[in-house]
Amino acid sequence: MSEKQRLNRKEIEELASNALIASGALETSAKSLAKAVASAEMDGIKSHGLVYVPIYCEHLLCGKVVGSAVPKVERPAKGAVVVDACSGFALPAIDAGFSELVPAAKELGCAGMSIRNSYNCGVLGHHVERLAESGLVGIGFTNAPASIMPVGGNKTVIGTNPFALSVPGEQGPELIIDQSASVVAKSEIKMHAQAGKAIPEGWALDPSGNPTTDPDEALKGSMAPVGGYKGFGTGLMVELMAAVLAGATLGLDASPFAGTAGGPPNTGQFFIALSPDSFSGSLYKERLSRLVGAIGDQPGSRIPGSRRWNHRKDHEANGVEVDPKIITTVQNLAEGSN
Repeated sequence: MSEKQRLNRKEIEELASNALIASGALETSAKSLAKAVASAEMDGIKSHGLVYVPIYCEHLLCGKVVGSAVPKVERPAKGAVVVDACSGFALPAIDAGFSELVPAAKELGCAGMSIRNSYNCGVLGHHVERLAESGLVGIGFTNAPASIMPVGGNKTVIGTNPFALSVPGEQGPELIIDQSASVVAKSEIKMHAQAGKAIPEGWALDPSGNPTTDPDEALKGSMAPVGGYKGFGTGLMVELMAAVLAGATLGLDASPFAGTAGGPPNTGQFFIALSPDSFSGSLYKERLSRLVGAIGDQPGSRIPGSRRWNHRKDHEANGVEVDPKIITTVQNLAEGSN
């Protein structure tokens, strides 16, 4: 078995960016996406790290993502930011929209941002964390191609549809809640399928709606909603925000994020940014400190987001272990070879 190599953030960004540019992405878009890939690796979220770069490149080459797309930002109301990703990557669209969303929320107390004609936005928590770094409470929603059946149904209607929330503290983001409507992310099922490994029971259902440990059957069937009908309800809420309210493509009409079938998925995102003191009457810091302390003071408990921050601290200091096969694959893409 080949030993894993250690890469730092800059090396990961360069590796990903070069492959994306070689596959047809604009340099600005490639760098935006490469930063997200590196952040996922730094936070120990490998399912959205370098392993995903070959998929991004494949989708550039087959036209599922328009590499030359430049996001269009509109301001239909003082507190509303609307971004058309133009069938390009979500990250550049989020970057473009946040430059309008953050100042609007600080001026008005709250503002919302919709993104349509978009694509997989990677780790949703990273985006709301950026809002918290700006001193705002950030809430995010993103929909995905249908992969979850309603409870009692037999046809997928919504995707894994994550939502995320991050709040500012004295020294940056205080916590991050980042969870999907399914027990696990669909990318976890794909990683098990690629490795030829069974998935744990309770992760997914087969095409007939029965529990399965076969990742291939799971990919043909349905992800299991976390908490049954409550998980489906959470995913439905996200669909209403990120697709219906954003004017994006519904998950049941979107092409898959995996493979080359279909054109651009044109899914969407929605973000809400809130200025804490505009609503709390200056009690925000005291209430937040009391709440977080009540969790952190208990032995064995964990503040949401602390695990990824611990990974980040370690990886920033020591680098990230990466499978050499993945490095070679991404290097080959950068060089224009298969």
